[in-house]
Parts: sequence; structure tokens; C-alpha cells
Amino acid sequence: MKIKIVLFIFISFLINFLEFNNEHRSLSFSSVHAQEENAKRKTKKTGSMSEKVAKKLGVAQELIEQEKLDEGLIELQSILAFKKLSPYERGQVNYFLAYLRYLKEDYKGAIVYYQKVVDDENVPDGLVSASRFTIAQLYFQLEDWTNAIRAVDSILSNDSAPRPDLYILKGSALYQQKKYKEMIPIVEKAITLSEERNSFRLEQLQKNVTTAASENRVKYDKDNFDYIVLANQVRNKLKTDLASIRKSSDKYPVIEDAIRGLETDAKNLAIGPTKEQWWLLLRAAYFELEEMDKVKEVLERLVVEWSKKEYWTQLSAFYGQDRQEESQMAAYQTAYHEGFLEKSSEFVQMAQLYLSVEVPYEAAKLLQKAMDEDKLDKEVKNWKLLSQSWFLAQYDDNAILALREAAKLSDDGELDIRLARSLSNIADFKGCVDSAKVAIKKGDLKRLDDSYITLGMCQFETAMYDDSKASFASAKIDADARNEIALNECAASEGMNRETLTVTLETQKAFKDMGKEIEGKIISCLTPATVKTVQNWQKFLDKEVERVTLLQNQMKNIEEQLRSGESQALSF
Repeated sequence: MKIKIVLFIFISFLINFLEFNNEHRSLSFSSVHAQEENAKRKTKKTGSMSEKVAKKLGVAQELIEQEKLDEGLIELQSILAFKKLSPYERGQVNYFLAYLRYLKEDYKGAIVYYQKVVDDENVPDGLVSASRFTIAQLYFQLEDWTNAIRAVDSILSNDSAPRPDLYILKGSALYQQKKYKEMIPIVEKAITLSEERNSFRLEQLQKNVTTAASENRVKYDKDNFDYIVLANQVRNKLKTDLASIRKSSDKYPVIEDAIRGLETDAKNLAIGPTKEQWWLLLRAAYFELEEMDKVKEVLERLVVEWSKKEYWTQLSAFYGQDRQEESQMAAYQTAYHEGFLEKSSEFVQMAQLYLSVEVPYEAAKLLQKAMDEDKLDKEVKNWKLLSQSWFLAQYDDNAILALREAAKLSDDGELDIRLARSLSNIADFKGCVDSAKVAIKKGDLKRLDDSYITLGMCQFETAMYDDSKASFASAKIDADARNEIALNECAASEGMNRETLTVTLETQKAFKDMGKEIEGKIISCLTPATVKTVQNWQKFLDKEVERVTLLQNQMKNIEEQLRSGESQALSF
């Protein structure tokens, strides 16, 4: 009984001790179990172990678990010194020695001992199978890609139902050798094997997708398509249909249910025995081969089962390159709703995508929320974008608040003059005057003449007539200067001196006024429109001031007459 307990402890330990991790870089105590389970079906008989050997192996196990590797090695070597040691017992010790070498990071030494296990005909098939797989893993860790591939091929040639991760191991080695075209079908084989083992479930899900595609008249290449991609295409069409009908329509909930069903089917199609790292291998290979459509397809698969910021943002970028604006926005929007966006620049990107598909209100809401939560950098460009979004959404008051913050932070007067015009649009003329003055004081304005015109107009609306006249006089100085520059440039481009150009333009105008046909080339010079604007305003202002002055004088006379009448009445 005691022997059986020791043997059970030892074998349980032994069949749980190697596994290739996701990055194919470490070994642990779990993978041999799967190898052993598969091998148990084979016919080779398992040998027996004496109580003496079992006890020694138990001691060695305890020492190794306590990380006393040198002492464990001594125990194992003492077993090999036994005069009567069966081939089966020797195979078990070699297997244990191989693992000990691995723990000591002597991978080449470990391979030697695992190879002894493989070569020993008396060792159970389970240990042989596990040893073959571990040899392949160790070659991978040694970056001996050629021998790693050779070791995997050796396993595949002897296994009628190979593990999918064998193909992944081989594919990883091929990737390291930069044999990307050879690697892709190997990794796809692993994926296919895994998915075939869930064939009934997959068939039903695939049928759901193709049926939905037919019912909604979504065309696809029946000889070459991906079910998840097709499911997404049908879902996108249904979303478009949904946006075009009223919520009160009977069709609305039906389409909503269909969309949810497709999303569930797409997710379930992706969920299965395949691993995230397998798809990442494919993505990397396609990227190296610059097959970006394939990279996009892999990303479309990744986001369904492994929803991560990296995948959604990359997928959005690919949609952007392909000018699929709505899909680009939808992918980035998913990252936003999943809570993946953290950086200020990411919120700006999301807002710009909303603006690109003409949804300014959503852009404004997002930016305002991020600004209020201190997730958006409070700098000029972000306040400007927020203001622009609110303006486009026709929320002028909110836009002006944001623009005012941007103007405070700006060193030049451009944003202040923009603020002045916005205030003028909502009839806040006093605010317009104040902002326009600040703008002109700050300077560095693109158009000083326009700025003075804005100031003059708002001063006029607040009955500051003298100030308004002064502003338009200043506007005229800058407008005339710009007009001179424009005429000189026009003369140069026409190969004339300035005097000749002036005569020619005046002649053309006279002919036009008389209705006569102009002979020769018609010359047209692009001059600032502000020259005419200032002239018109100055004329209007003079007349308006004259009219207002007249009215004021009339009112004054009437008041004096009324006072005089009251005085006479009192005297009488």
C-alpha cells in the first residue's frame, strides 16, 4: 500500500510538469498531463517500480520542490548507481534528470536526458510523447529554430491526432526565421484544427450568419469569405437601415433584435479553442508581408473575443486608411464606450471622428465631459475644438464659453476677434466691443482691417458713433495698404508698371459703364473686399449720424418748447 501511495505521488507530479506558455518562453508543471492522457490509449505496457526506487524518487521530489537542486541531483544519481535498475525505472530517472537540468537552465543538458527517454523502448508512450514535445520547446528556448521545427515535424509524423499548439510552436519558429509565407498556413492549420473540433456549434453559427446575409441582401463571395467579417457587414447594413426608420415603426425592434443576434453570433464564432496569441502571430506575419487587408481581418477577429484598446484603435486606423469613415468612427467609439480612452489626444481623436461624420453634438458632449473631468488638456487648441463643436451643433452660448477660455490662453488676438464676432451674432455688442479691443491690443491679427470693421460695427450698435468713425478710419488705413499691395502684385503679374495698370483698369471700367465692348485682354485684379466695405460703412455712418443728430436736435427743441409752454402756463 505504501508503495502505491509513493508511486501515485510521483506519477501525479511527473505527469503535471511541462507546459509551453503563451509566449513559448517558459515551462511549468501542467502540459505533460495532456500528453499522458492522449498516450494512455496506446498499447505499450507500463513498467513497475520497486519500493526502494519509489522512495528515493519521493525524496528527490521533495528536495526539488524545496529548490535544493544539487541535493536532488545527488539523490537521482544515487538511483542510477543501483545495480538492479529496470529499464522503466531508468527511463523515469532520466525524465526527472531532464527536468532538473531545465530548472538549472541547462537546456542542452535537459535535451540530452529527454532524448534518452525518447530512445528508450521500455519507457511508456506517454512519457515519450511528453519528452518529444518538451524537446521541441527547449530548442525554441535555445532559439535553435531549425531543430525546433525538426522536433515538431517528428512529433507530427508520429501522431494521428496532433495538438494544435504543435503547429503554433512550428509557426513561431518559422516567424523567427522570417519565413512568413511558410508560417501563415501552419498557424491557420492550428486554428482550423481547433475550430473543427467544435464543428456542430460552428456550423449552426455560420448558418445563422449566411441566412441573415441572404435575408438582408448582403452580397459576398461564397467561395472565399470570413463568417465574422460577413456578420459585421450584415450588422452594419442593419444599423444603417435602423437609422432610416422611426422608433415607433414595427420594424424597429425586429431590426434591433437581428443586430443583437448577429453580434452574439459573431462573438460566439470567435470564442473557441483558439488562443489570442495565435491570431497575433498571424497579424504579425501579415504585417511583415504588408498584406494590410489581412491584418485588418485579423483585427476584426481579435476585437470580438479579446476586446482591447490596442485592437480597436488599430482597426479604426485601418478603416480610416480605407476611407471607411463610419466604420472608423464606430471602432474608435467602441474603444471610448469600453473605457479604453485615457489620454487627452485620444478624446480629441474621438471628437474629430464624430465631426468627420457630421455628428458635432456628440463631439461637443464628449469633449465637454472630458474637459469637466480633467481628462482633456486645458490648452488653446482643445478649447477651440470644443468651441467649434458647440458652434456646429448650434449651441452658441456653450461655444462662446469655450471660445472665451481659448482666447484667455492665446497670446495673439485672433481668438479674441473671433469671440467678438460670435458675441455680435447673439447681439452682445458691448461684449463684442470689449473683445475686439482686446484682440487689437494683443495684435498679431491676420486681418487688422477686418478687426477694426468688427469693432466699428459693434460700437455703432452701442451708439458710440465717434468711436465707430475712428475704428472705420483705422480699418481704411489697413485696407488701403492691402489694396496697394494687391495692385502692385497684379501689375507685376501682368508685366505692367503701376501707372499703366491704373489707366487700363479705369479704361475698362469706363467702357463697361458705357456698355462698350472691351478690346484686347480683360485685366482683373483681386483686391481686398474690405476697401468697399469700409467705404460703404463710412457713408452709412455719416448719414446715420446726421439722421440721429437731427432727431436729437428735434427732440431737444420739442423738450424746450414743452418747458417754455409749461413756464407760460405757470405765469398765466
